Amino acid sequence: MKRFKSKKLAYLVALALTSLLMGCDGDDGAAGADGVDGVDGVDGQPGDSWTLPVVTSSTETNVKVINYTLGEGSISYEFEVTNENGELVNGLIDAEGKVAALTDKGFINNRNEDPINEVADNVHIGGAVTMSTEGATLTALGDGHYQFTAPMLGVNTGTEGIVWLRVGGNSESGIARSDEYVLNKPEGSMSTTTEACYACHVDYSTSPNKHASYVAQGMDGEVTFVEGCLTCHGSVSREMVNEEGFSTGSYARNTLSKIGHINHQEFETGFSVMNCSSCHTEPTININVAGPGCIDCHDTGGIAGDIIPGNGSDVRLLHEANAGIDTDKAINNSYKVTGTPVALNSANQWCTTMSLYKVEGDTETLLDLHSMFEEQTTAHNPEKPINYAGSYLHGVYNNSIVGRVARFYDYSYEADGSKTMCYTDDDVSLWTGAGLMSSLRVSFTSEDYNGDESDVITIHGYTDVTDIATEEVSAYDRRHAVGNDSCTTCHNDENNFHKNGNFSDGGLGCVACHNNGQDRKAGYSAPGFGPMVHSMHWGVGSISLDADNEEVSNAASVIAPQTSCVACHDSGVVDLTAVPNQFIKASAYGVNDKMASPITANCYACHNEDYALAHMVQNGGTTTEDVPATEWYKLNASESCATCHAEGRSSGIEKYHNFTR
Repeated sequence: MKRFKSKKLAYLVALALTSLLMGCDGDDGAAGADGVDGVDGVDGQPGDSWTLPVVTSSTETNVKVINYTLGEGSISYEFEVTNENGELVNGLIDAEGKVAALTDKGFINNRNEDPINEVADNVHIGGAVTMSTEGATLTALGDGHYQFTAPMLGVNTGTEGIVWLRVGGNSESGIARSDEYVLNKPEGSMSTTTEACYACHVDYSTSPNKHASYVAQGMDGEVTFVEGCLTCHGSVSREMVNEEGFSTGSYARNTLSKIGHINHQEFETGFSVMNCSSCHTEPTININVAGPGCIDCHDTGGIAGDIIPGNGSDVRLLHEANAGIDTDKAINNSYKVTGTPVALNSANQWCTTMSLYKVEGDTETLLDLHSMFEEQTTAHNPEKPINYAGSYLHGVYNNSIVGRVARFYDYSYEADGSKTMCYTDDDVSLWTGAGLMSSLRVSFTSEDYNGDESDVITIHGYTDVTDIATEEVSAYDRRHAVGNDSCTTCHNDENNFHKNGNFSDGGLGCVACHNNGQDRKAGYSAPGFGPMVHSMHWGVGSISLDADNEEVSNAASVIAPQTSCVACHDSGVVDLTAVPNQFIKASAYGVNDKMASPITANCYACHNEDYALAHMVQNGGTTTEDVPATEWYKLNASESCATCHAEGRSSGIEKYHNFTR
């Protein structure tokens, strides 16, 4: 698991180094001669009177927690406050604290409620305090040094739970509100992790989603996303009440588990909450169907029951099996499709032979494709689970797919069950200097299949490239700047998206249609895979109209584009100097037969403002060049984007886009 660090880590490291330089590590060493106020002692050492500068305002407020104490019905924090320059801040007048107590039902931060029918609030579990809490005090112990103490009826000296603090933000003080800090987070008591959430959300604090500013950090500068959310969105809903009507749950109506189980059901195309392992990377804490988490879907009514520990039981497997996800995973992981390089037969047709293998560890066993498939069906047949087995013939130039040469073929089966396909509609005269390659697809029906293509799992393959003129064969090695798991992290249901294409292998199967040479309008962008993905997630392709004809963003667009590049480009910065300098076809303003320079096509998919396009055009980019009748793929573009925007350059893309977690 990667550890997610916040910008506050730099402050903590700097503060620690400052303390060491000041001799504040418990060993002052040999003292120099006393200096006068503000003047160093001898040998360049600070004198006894040297102190950090003191100010009374901040635009960024940093907190160093010295300690906290839970008493019988009270809580106390001691902390130091500095500003964006590391200067001590005096004049703080606002602080707030929370405790989500760990109970038999999970984490609960119970609200203080007004009397009901003259009965006083009789439920106190954890709690929240501010300066308006009766009895709360904020005492200055020295420059930038404070103690915040307040009554909190739901805690005592034995309380275990999530302890939270935030200070500042009062407009009268001129001191900015600090981030949220999680001071304590019980290990092994949560069913998901920040890393699991950030696999898709990347950096929730930068998203346009609700409560993005509430993302908390721990005392070592790490992001504590789950713990911060649980502080309010605990394990039991605020709507769970006792006989008198007082809430027995946490601060919010939506528990964090409900947000995960219910609110995420429309999270993204191809996402299934039944694929529990996506979020619960370890077995869940609770297996009680009447307990927290489970009642989100299995509503038993009444107050949530206690947590029953799994003790080795793994309910993830049960859910994934019931949804057929485990079977779908097995299909994706257990088969391999290969094809022979295309070659001319005696009838002067280009042909390839496609084979299907069962993969078990390092062993690959050839299967009889013919016996598993006869024709495309609309019902699942376990005896013949394959409902599509076909291919396209493509032109390839400079490792780039530059068009579909043929889509129709005559076929026959070999003695071993492999399928030979000889293309009948190819016109290779249009592809001078290019090679030929076949994209291969074998599609399995899931147990739920009833004609819906989303209940189909496709295994993709690509042949090597055959030179049209010489018939020499070379490896097909398309540049693919995303990871194998980049798409399936969020699109996790294992099934097809559409037209026998799915999200496996970083969406590599998609390039059979969404390549550099087929004129399409996917995402209202250039047809290439990169422009399409950028637009569908963050560009004009991510915008649709609701019932009121208002623009709304698709689910993926809730991830801020500047920080989410790493969700797909998981191996580091994209090297702009490695982008092939050749055009890709592109629809322009609804008109086909146009082509675009490659970097411009990708960048314009997100940066689609007029001024952005003007900047690209001024530097050689284009989205509107006419496509010549022949050999357009051999032309070189004139864009000079990499000169300034390649990694390490004056305006390198890494300065404005996040490629690391």
